[in-house]
Amino acid sequence: MSARREVLWGDLDILSADRLLWWPHAKSEDADAGRVRRAVQTCLTEKQREVIEAYYFEGCSQSEIARRLGVTQQVVHKRIFGVRRNGRWVGGALRRLARHLGS
Repeated sequence: MSARREVLWGDLDILSADRLLWWPHAKSEDADAGRVRRAVQTCLTEKQREVIEAYYFEGCSQSEIARRLGVTQQVVHKRIFGVRRNGRWVGGALRRLARHLGS
């Protein structure tokens, strides 16, 4: 396996509880959180699912996920948010989830 270059973007590593899709609370999980969790399991690709679960459910930073998966931070960012190519958006787990959930 070839060595990969890691580029860290400090501003992308900031993660607070209010940015999380789901955050554990003392109360039980509500219906919306359960619906999102089911959508993550059913409508995302394996690669998208692993970054979404680590980023939003486990609270890992993009650079932590990149190290864990052996990819660059940019790849993790693209799997989460997608990328603009030739004037249109390609990929992105959040875009796929939003379409699936009807947002």
